[in-house]
Amino acid sequence: MEDLKQAYAVLGLPETASKEELENRYYLLTRRARAQKMREGAEPPAEGWVDLDAVTEAYRFIRDYEERQAKAEYEQQVYGKYKKMADKAQKWDHFFHYYKFHILIGIVVLALIGYGMKSYADHRAEQERLAKLPPADVSVMFFGNYLYGEGFGSDTEPLANDILKQFPDWKRVVANLTYVPSDMKSEQDMALLQKSMLVLMEDKSDLFIVDKANFDKLAAQGAFLPLDSLSGSSVQSLLQSGAARKAKTEDDPAEKVYGIDLSGTGLGKELGVNGSSEFIAAVRTKAQKPDNAVKFIEHYLNEAKS
Repeated sequence: MEDLKQAYAVLGLPETASKEELENRYYLLTRRARAQKMREGAEPPAEGWVDLDAVTEAYRFIRDYEERQAKAEYEQQVYGKYKKMADKAQKWDHFFHYYKFHILIGIVVLALIGYGMKSYADHRAEQERLAKLPPADVSVMFFGNYLYGEGFGSDTEPLANDILKQFPDWKRVVANLTYVPSDMKSEQDMALLQKSMLVLMEDKSDLFIVDKANFDKLAAQGAFLPLDSLSGSSVQSLLQSGAARKAKTEDDPAEKVYGIDLSGTGLGKELGVNGSSEFIAAVRTKAQKPDNAVKFIEHYLNEAKS
């Protein structure tokens, strides 16, 4: 098909024909062509034989022309304002249209790489900072229905410093706090409970301060050291105090002292730890500084007596 005028002539339509007229005419001619094929060999119909190939070619030529015209009008409307830069603007637009998901994924990947590099650098810097500090005289974990600071994940370095003030001979204390909800009331509570279990598996604190529910649970699991296995006059005074708390473990049915109840002391108020009013101190199994853990317990127990 050479031009638009010839295409309309093949279909028997004027060049001003509407889209609807074009569709109707093509439908009519194709019906005639099918009917003519069924009567093949008979006398030619009054309206003449329909060349289906020529009709289809003409119809497609017109449709393609209309689509090209519509596209040209759209591009003129959208990109005409760029004038001489219209071609480049159109190419950029097409590029972003077809590759926008690739670009977005690339941006996300770059952001993740940047975040990972920053996290690694921050971790290295923190490790270098910690390496310069003196060894911890004791590490303490508050594990239970406790709150500190402005919420979950608050900085506990001030807590460690407040503990350190009570022991002039010590140079450094490490303190952490893990909130363990007492009741499962929401999905957040469930998530916090699961997080506390992960912390428990990885934590290597010398001393645990727990509420009664967590003391009973962890003592039964063998997480704490029986205090009568330690030596020293300080330990004996703790064992004989009315604050001693006994428990049985899964491996040892005999009751032993695994904790000292500091609930009646000023520990929570002095250190700014609130939530539960129960504070039971227990030395972790395989503690690195069990003697200093005992000193911590003895300090707050004696403070309450004075």
